[in-house]
Amino acid sequence: MTGISAPPVVDGVDVDRVAEVVRSCPGVADLVGGAVLPATGPVTTYLPGRRLGGVRVEPDRVTVQVTGDWTVALPALGRQVQSALAPLVGDRRVDVVVADLVDLPDAAGSADSNRT
Repeated sequence: MTGISAPPVVDGVDVDRVAEVVRSCPGVADLVGGAVLPATGPVTTYLPGRRLGGVRVEPDRVTVQVTGDWTVALPALGRQVQSALAPLVGDRRVDVVVADLVDLPDAAGSADSNRT
C-alpha cells in the first residue's frame, strides 16, 4: 500500500476541493464551521478522523459558511462563490452563508477621517 487515500467524497462531492475553491475566492477570508443559524444546524462535514467546518453537502444543495472581507459586496461574494462551485456540485444549489466579516473599518478612525 502506498498510503495515498482517495479524496473525501460526500454524496459525489469532493468536500476538500470545495473548501479549496471557496478559500481561493477573493473576498473570502476563510470557511467557518458551526451553526450561525441554529434552525439550520451546523455547517460542518464529518469525515473519518476529522471535521471540515464550513461545508455541508445535502441531496439538493451544498452550503458553505464563510468569513467575508468587509470591502466586498455580499451579493457579489455570494455570486462569485456560487459560480466557482458550480462545476463541482452537479445540479445542487449552492447556498452561501456569511457568518462574519473581517477588516472592518475602525469606527473612531473613520469618523475622524471624515472631518475636514
